[in-house]
Amino acid sequence: MTKLLQKIAFILPLVFSLVAKAEMVDTFQFQNETDRVRAVALAKSLRCPQCQNQNLVESNATTAYKLRLEVYEMVNQGKTDEEIIKIMTERFGHFVNYKPPFNA
Repeated sequence: MTKLLQKIAFILPLVFSLVAKAEMVDTFQFQNETDRVRAVALAKSLRCPQCQNQNLVESNATTAYKLRLEVYEMVNQGKTDEEIIKIMTERFGHFVNYKPPFNA
């Protein structure tokens, strides 16, 4: 009986953590379809600083979620793609770009 309780005590937190991750879905409301497409494209072009090998759309990290929210807010504020990329690059360096500039 104790072995069963130990297994349940181990598995239960894992199940709850998976459910919590699955519920992390972005439901940003955009003013139009063009802004939504822009925000998604920008988020795909920016690397998650925490995950390093995933862009902001692919990553489930809290950091990526917060940065997706920032991208959404900047798009809604009317900032250009160049302005948004510049802001992110100033904060995180060229590493944040999936296609950083080539400096020879």
